[in-house]
Amino acid sequence: MKFSENSDQAADYLRQAVPTMVKHDIVPNPLNYTLWYSYFSNAFPHLNKELDQVIERYNTCPPEVGERLFIDHISKIESSGEQKLEGFQKAFSNMVSNLSESLDETAKQTTGFSAALKSNLNRLGELDLDESVSPVLAELNANTNAICNANEEFQGQLSAAQTEINSLKSELEKSRREANTDPLTGLYNRRVFESNYNQFIEASDDNDDLAIIIMDIDKFKVFNDTHGHLLGDQILKFVGQLLQQECSDPIVPVRFGGEEFALLCPKFQLEDAHKVAENIRVKLASIPFSNKRTGKKIPPVTASFGVALKKSEDVLTSIVERADQALYAAKNAGRNQVKLAS
Repeated sequence: MKFSENSDQAADYLRQAVPTMVKHDIVPNPLNYTLWYSYFSNAFPHLNKELDQVIERYNTCPPEVGERLFIDHISKIESSGEQKLEGFQKAFSNMVSNLSESLDETAKQTTGFSAALKSNLNRLGELDLDESVSPVLAELNANTNAICNANEEFQGQLSAAQTEINSLKSELEKSRREANTDPLTGLYNRRVFESNYNQFIEASDDNDDLAIIIMDIDKFKVFNDTHGHLLGDQILKFVGQLLQQECSDPIVPVRFGGEEFALLCPKFQLEDAHKVAENIRVKLASIPFSNKRTGKKIPPVTASFGVALKKSEDVLTSIVERADQALYAAKNAGRNQVKLAS
């Protein structure tokens, strides 16, 4: 699905959507804004056809019908399309931001128009006018008051919708963070790793270096069996904090899963990535740990590392595979060391 990323165009869609909702007595909530924004952006042609039929039949869009149309045409994502889901989230977040900006601008404009109209009528009332004009002026004044009252009521609805939209923006941002972040360590997850890799490849040329480091905590299953999963989780959290401290931009540390971590190192040569991995290895191995519950010291926690440099014919999976092979070589050589892929 596609929504406009142009604020002026988004505002134009909203200027068409708002009067339509008012005309057909449709509640201005985020769901309905989304439907009618989509209608005027022509993002979903089949939605437009069904909305036309609904308006023709009911002269409005009943809430239950609006919810069904939203689910059928806007929120339905193919189960296999994770990339489509990510695109939908980005587009919907952008659309919500545009709605928020456009609503604010609409509220300012309509308030200004109402104030100007009242001021003009008051000035007319102060003039010495012909008696034949007085009834027309009185009627115009009554109609103006009715318009202004209706506008104030609509402003209240806009304000409520604005609050809902701001809440929706916060929820969208929270969902995006949760979708991209490992909840235990606070590091990004594999999804971000792959996304950042693709962005780098799209923006770079064949001469740009890129290295990948795969890191695995040594004998972690034995550690969990000996000290318990709660303490094991604390170690994983600490490793996440260590990686965040030691990895400055442009390095992206992520948790691959379990006790395995990965570092994406754009514009790094193999030797530079080796230094990063060695620095993390030494610092982790030198940190004393103890069981807070028993007070007993815990043997040093170590990790093994595999480092691979992207070759011209490589795709992401092949770089990761070579880094994994180097990691297994480090494990087989006695653990707590860094090996470079050939």
